[in-house]
Amino acid sequence: MRTFVIGAATLAVVGVLGAGMGACSDGGGGVQGSSAGSGNTGNPSAGMAPAAGAGNSTSSAGTGNPGGAGGPVTSTGGTGGSSDPGTAGAPVVSGGTSSGGTSSGGTSSGGTSSGGAPSTAGTGSGGAPPTGGLRTGPFKILVLSTTLEFHHPSQVACNTMLNDLGKASAPERAMITGLASDATWTVDQMGSDPKAANYFSEMSAANLAKYDMVYSNNPTGPVFTNAPDGANKKIVFQTWMGNGGAWAGQHSASDFENNNRWSWWDDNVAGGWFVNHDGPSTNGTVTFDPQYAEHPIVKGLTTPWSTKDEWYVMNRKIEAVPGFKVLAKVTVTGSSLGADARAAVWITENAKGGRAFYTIRGHDDFTYAESEFRQLMLRGILWSVHRLPGGN
Repeated sequence: MRTFVIGAATLAVVGVLGAGMGACSDGGGGVQGSSAGSGNTGNPSAGMAPAAGAGNSTSSAGTGNPGGAGGPVTSTGGTGGSSDPGTAGAPVVSGGTSSGGTSSGGTSSGGTSSGGAPSTAGTGSGGAPPTGGLRTGPFKILVLSTTLEFHHPSQVACNTMLNDLGKASAPERAMITGLASDATWTVDQMGSDPKAANYFSEMSAANLAKYDMVYSNNPTGPVFTNAPDGANKKIVFQTWMGNGGAWAGQHSASDFENNNRWSWWDDNVAGGWFVNHDGPSTNGTVTFDPQYAEHPIVKGLTTPWSTKDEWYVMNRKIEAVPGFKVLAKVTVTGSSLGADARAAVWITENAKGGRAFYTIRGHDDFTYAESEFRQLMLRGILWSVHRLPGGN
């Protein structure tokens, strides 16, 4: 089966898990139990001092308005734009287009960390200035694959696919008209063992500044919530994505920080969380939404697309979440979970150009060898980092 969707949105925050089929649960027959983590720990704390961002923009007239509960925010650059007021002391960076640079300032998260983590202005690795609305040059992806609950062996197949698709020689690239030859990527893996020294240290503002994308390869559980200094790590990621960072993921990337552990994530990145699913290798038919048939992620791909997977059911209708666009839905004939078409692929984008792409597919190894799936993932990743022709 094949479905994909994403939508534009600003960053915010959101329970209930249905009885599952057992194959993709956290060990309890498909039912996601609630965790002892506190719900909105990822939101910025009042009293946080906003950072002073200094983007490497060549234009002027950018000004900063006072940040909320944390003092003034100073930001330079922007194309005649100004920064919005900060909310509860979260770092704010002015609007406009940065010419390839990233800037960093310091932030402290409501007293939860000593000295705070630096915030970054601009996007990931700070590639070349936009050309015709597209960013240019190679970029880096940071892959998160920690599994605190159910573990998917298909993570290995996904990592292979990600490395393959990032190369200029990937045959799937020849199917994208006008794709720049240097729109390639390399992949770095985050440490996934919570018992290891410096676990989750990659999730810092200074490190994220090196990356255009964070990719969730079937992680599960309250990874941020349970991580050392997790509340501040949530703020770091939220700030990075709010300044134009990109996220993509598949399958159990939505079996992650669920049950209102981090509502901002659900409302602005993933769109919701998985509550139930059909059995592995269940037949399904993926159909692209006619209103998005010309979207560059799905344009020209096969629809309807008959394939197999462990089809997820989400906790809410993704198309009803502000800022999200469902590019494809799947119909699972004879499913005990209902005959209604389910969101299968979706996207979102925030005011600063931060984008997210997700598909519910990806349980089985064979999925990552399917030509249509690989084409979908290539396009979704390139769109998220503003390098897909027609995608701006």
